[in-house]
Amino acid sequence: MKQQAPDGAMQPVNEGMAGYYRVPYALGLSGQSVRATRLCTWLASNSLDDEGDLGSAFGRQGPLAHYYSYGNAWVIAGAQRLGRFGVSIPAWSFLSSLQHPQTGGFLTAGPEASLDDEQDMLGTAAAGIAALYMGQEESADAAARFLVDLWDSQPAQAARLYMAVRRGNEHVRVFEGDPEQYVLTLGEPGQWYFVPGLAACFLLQIGEVSGDEDFIRVAQDLVSFCDSGAPDRYTLPQSSLFGLAAAMLFAANGNVNYERIATTVLEAVIERQNDDGSWLSPSLPSDLASSVVDATAEGLILTLEILDHLEAAE
Repeated sequence: MKQQAPDGAMQPVNEGMAGYYRVPYALGLSGQSVRATRLCTWLASNSLDDEGDLGSAFGRQGPLAHYYSYGNAWVIAGAQRLGRFGVSIPAWSFLSSLQHPQTGGFLTAGPEASLDDEQDMLGTAAAGIAALYMGQEESADAAARFLVDLWDSQPAQAARLYMAVRRGNEHVRVFEGDPEQYVLTLGEPGQWYFVPGLAACFLLQIGEVSGDEDFIRVAQDLVSFCDSGAPDRYTLPQSSLFGLAAAMLFAANGNVNYERIATTVLEAVIERQNDDGSWLSPSLPSDLASSVVDATAEGLILTLEILDHLEAAE
């Protein structure tokens, strides 16, 4: 709350959506809907363009420059929860244009990408959740089927998870940039467990809507895969959404192994919180000054939602 300016913007303003994209969701979830609405009013005037895209004033910085749809999806979910339809509806209209018409995945690089370019697990899962918030079940179903196909077609499920495809359904194995963006390798430290974690969260949510057993199966498989990882799998900032997926599974079926995972991850989240209430490192790594605001929004969301699901199972 101290990072919000009187006009509703989040500081530092010059880093744009990198520092605010999860804040409407976090503030709304924690009972600060007035502040969240003030932020949505600010971004409607300063970030939302005529096409419904976000980030117009300051561009895309940090990891959002790579994952084009990820920030948009979080804003849509947060705005829709608040009833800020002047933000959520045009923003969804734009985001939906990035969904591949054949595979159901979302184009990683955004509107400049061709249909042969990359589609990824993280952006597709986030966009799928946004689709559910918008009541776009057909789009959400297509995104979920993309994630099921991505998992079922893995060449070596026991050892690694390739998290992006190109040319339709060809796993990206040769790439530039950080390997964590493209492959999760079991046994290696510092892996991005939050990516399959978010995919599992989405698949559980749409599975509840559709009753499709494949969605639930793959969500369970993804959580089990993460739970076979290195010893740091519960304690990293990158553990985050893996723990939330486990909490959702525990609420759904009462399996105490999922409770163990969720509780262990939550304890690590709380341990990382600073005395001033902040968290320093978000799951999606960033060198920007705004990463503290992003990490704090994420820490707040995780704490509240994991607790809610653990309590729902009691």
